[in-house]
Amino acid sequence: MTTAQRNWVRTIAGLTAGLLLAGGGGAAWAQGVSLGGFIPFVGFGMTDESKTLDSLDLGDIPFIADASDSPGAPLLGAGGTPYFDLALFDSGAATHIITQEAFAGFDIQGAGLRGTNTQIVGGATGQILLEINDAAGIYAAGLGDRTSAGTSLGISQSALRGETSFATLTAPNEWELPNIIGLPMAAHHTVVIRNDQPQIFQHQGRTVRTPQIEFSEIGTGASEGITRRAPLLLQPGIGFVQGPQYVFNLDFDDILSGGGDIDVANNPASPSVIQDSSGNGGGMYLEVDFANDGRTQQDKALLFDTGADLTVISQQMAVRLGFDAVLDTPDFVLSVEGSGGVQDGVPGFYIDELNVDTIGGSFTLTNVPVAVLDVTNPNDPGNIIDGIIGTHLFNGRNLVIDANPSIGQGGVGPSLYIGDPVTSPHRWSAASGQWSTASKWSAAGVPGELWEVQVRGAGSAPTTSDVVQDHTVYRVTVEGTAQSPTRLTVVGGGASATLTVFHDVVIGADAVVDVEAGARIDAAFINIEGGELTGGGEILVGNGPINGAVRNISGTIAPEGELDITGDLANLREGVMQFTVGTASDEVNVSRYAFLNGELEVSLSPGFTPSTSDTFTLISAGEGVLGEFNATRLPLGYLWDVRYESNSVVLAYEGVGLQGDFNSDGVVDAADYSVWRSGFGTNYDEADLGYWRANYGATLASSGGAAPEPTAIAMLALAGLLGLSRASRD
Repeated sequence: MTTAQRNWVRTIAGLTAGLLLAGGGGAAWAQGVSLGGFIPFVGFGMTDESKTLDSLDLGDIPFIADASDSPGAPLLGAGGTPYFDLALFDSGAATHIITQEAFAGFDIQGAGLRGTNTQIVGGATGQILLEINDAAGIYAAGLGDRTSAGTSLGISQSALRGETSFATLTAPNEWELPNIIGLPMAAHHTVVIRNDQPQIFQHQGRTVRTPQIEFSEIGTGASEGITRRAPLLLQPGIGFVQGPQYVFNLDFDDILSGGGDIDVANNPASPSVIQDSSGNGGGMYLEVDFANDGRTQQDKALLFDTGADLTVISQQMAVRLGFDAVLDTPDFVLSVEGSGGVQDGVPGFYIDELNVDTIGGSFTLTNVPVAVLDVTNPNDPGNIIDGIIGTHLFNGRNLVIDANPSIGQGGVGPSLYIGDPVTSPHRWSAASGQWSTASKWSAAGVPGELWEVQVRGAGSAPTTSDVVQDHTVYRVTVEGTAQSPTRLTVVGGGASATLTVFHDVVIGADAVVDVEAGARIDAAFINIEGGELTGGGEILVGNGPINGAVRNISGTIAPEGELDITGDLANLREGVMQFTVGTASDEVNVSRYAFLNGELEVSLSPGFTPSTSDTFTLISAGEGVLGEFNATRLPLGYLWDVRYESNSVVLAYEGVGLQGDFNSDGVVDAADYSVWRSGFGTNYDEADLGYWRANYGATLASSGGAAPEPTAIAMLALAGLLGLSRASRD
């Protein structure tokens, strides 16, 4: 196998699954484009359909896949029962990839379709080895065509369209990404992405949220009635004309037998991909214009990738737009989870303007977040592409992908049709009340799946808005003003309400979202941008097999009791996490990763005095704690140790401390003043200077862990009520 063949699968096949913010800050969603986009899922099944050498007699080529408008053989599944599974429709992935679970569900081994050759797949976080399956049929349909979900998925067979004689890949057990239906499906079928038909349902204990996907005959994109279209650049064009193909494996037994028994579908040497004569892979590109800080870049070809929910630009493109990913402080930082694991430290920036070149109407967006990451060119391995277009640019719009190659037939060439917004904004218009009261909204009605809910403070009085029964909406934005702080409460107790959100929840400045014990928010992700998330309920973030995150960009997370997060937690550089410990302690329980930066603030329960061996678990994370808080603000008058363990963050009491001992060396002296001065305005304030003056010259006895006299206990307890010490960690 050539080097080019080994690079057919794109190097960031898993980008969508892992764009998690792990540090930094950003502007509010309401002021620009969201930090994340929709994730298109389909249901898919497989058959054993493949061509033989006899197809040559009919003028066909056996190793080139054919489009199929319906299954021509029984669908695969153990015991003869058709099996269906979820897959990410990823137009940036060069081929179709199935997981070990799907491999077993389709009974690939029992059907005699397991190959013996392998393929290395490179990702943003490393490489992984996959098995190449024998050529077969693969079919997909939108999840609006599901007949069942939950324990198992059912799909209406009449809705299935797909490809035959297609060699897929099977991922190993360590693969943490979903099944992938890649670019070749778009090369054979027009793909309609209907954000006006959001599909939200439970499957295998997770919430799936996806637009409805429809596959139809190639060349029919204009029939959807969308005027605005962006011409697609198909690379390589000849690959789209010919169709996806695999390299068949001609072994010595075939040669010695004279070729009479050659089975070209057996043990392919490569997966089926769009390729040119040199074996280079394919992709669909859009021409894009950028403007930032007075600098422009025109007509740049960016890969159109439905598997990436955030736009990516190369490091060189970033420099051309006025920011250096190496030297400049990013607006936010990403952790990318791909085929090889988690990669931290991917910088992100906001650019002033992005324009997609279109016909029949313009498409220009402002204040657009982008990640800066060099991505291998699938058409020219060894070189870098200018970037990737992510789905966040098209939130709330219908899209039609019609990669019909132009071969002299006239008419419209390959295009991406971009519809107008299909969601509608609905603003909370009352000082207080419940969501289910129609008169509380600017346009009377009850919240629905296409509502973009806006709860914003107005006037000079506080605004409160209560979710007391289950609701499902498209997006939620909560923000207040200094004159009208805003509070959204998802009510627990007897109500035990669930707020389900197709996309994101954004908590802006002067706003609080309170998820009470017994209540829950179920969203793709949550961004805290200046506001506060509190409560003791449950938060679920993610989309089916893809995990989401609670991202504290520049606000506060303040649990009341135990706050449970199913997904990831990312506390960013300007984020604060507040806990109260003592007789009743706060804790955040995270099912996956906790990405930590920013500041930790801890206070004591009223009347509580810590004692020797007291420890408090502040954060628990099922798959690990990554990073540490950059600054801590802990109860005064005591010595504390913040312990970062593999799966938790623990606060441990170590003894009595000295107020004003900012460097924790047991002496209040001039060195502490230097620490205070360097941290004044960020880590310390005037009150801290007062403690230093009052205790200047004091020392902490070597037996600082011994129990103090009763009078000292009272004084220390008082000190704990008066303020918090703040210590900065290098």
